[in-house]
Amino acid sequence: MDNPVIVFVVLVLVVMGLLTQSFGIAKEWEKHAVFFLGKLSRIVGPGIYLKIPILESVFYKVDTRIITYAAPLQKGLTQDNIPVEVDAVVFYKVKDPREAMLNVEDYHEATKLRSRSALRDMVGKSTLDQLLSKRNEIGKLLQKNITEFVGIWGIEVLAVEIKDVIVSKDLEDAIAREAAAEREKRARIKLSEAEDLSANAFITAANKYENNAIALQLRSMNMLYEICLEGKSTMVFVPTDNANNGMPGIIGLESYKDLIEKHKAQSVVEKQTDKEGQKNEEEFGESQPSDS
Repeated sequence: MDNPVIVFVVLVLVVMGLLTQSFGIAKEWEKHAVFFLGKLSRIVGPGIYLKIPILESVFYKVDTRIITYAAPLQKGLTQDNIPVEVDAVVFYKVKDPREAMLNVEDYHEATKLRSRSALRDMVGKSTLDQLLSKRNEIGKLLQKNITEFVGIWGIEVLAVEIKDVIVSKDLEDAIAREAAAEREKRARIKLSEAEDLSANAFITAANKYENNAIALQLRSMNMLYEICLEGKSTMVFVPTDNANNGMPGIIGLESYKDLIEKHKAQSVVEKQTDKEGQKNEEEFGESQPSDS
């Protein structure tokens, strides 16, 4: 009595086991490789699919989504012999699941190793300036280089982005000083160009004022008016020489040089006048006895 029940239970369990092995379910982003007696028969998915129990098995499940790999820092010497550390991010996906399963043992690990090797190779072929300023171009070259190698495995590299370029602290200071010197040079060039334009403008204005004393007088009055508007100092207006067309000298009235020259000229005139007076008196004194 017990034996038929046990046999029935065993048969039910065997049938249920075979039924569960007779179908599989692949997710939306997956591809399953079905092998018939060890030979790849078909690639299925996504969704539900049937398979022959015991004779057919699923050995590989391939993820067809974009995979992100953050390559660790790679040390190397640039083309100009500067030690740097560079890391990058690689975006890739499986384009041909059959090639990815049959042509390489572990396509993920193989792609990662090739990415690190290509990154070190690109560091040695580039200068430090190129690594710092041309990251997009270098990323495209890396993408092409890696794709040419892993393409035979059915892998497509979508993009490679250089994250960081790390140099020593001393070299960072040197680069900062070089950049500061370059900015200082550009600033001095701009200042020189501005001085040149300003000088040309002054020359043009001077040529116009040279032949028009009234325009110069009006300009001087406008300058004094602008100074008064600032309100930062006290102005005392004193009559000036007409020779300057109303323009104040260095000290606000006349320049020291003009004052000294006028004083010297006045002294010379007075001395000449005194000498001529004395000479006339002497001549007049000598002529008195002769007339008597």
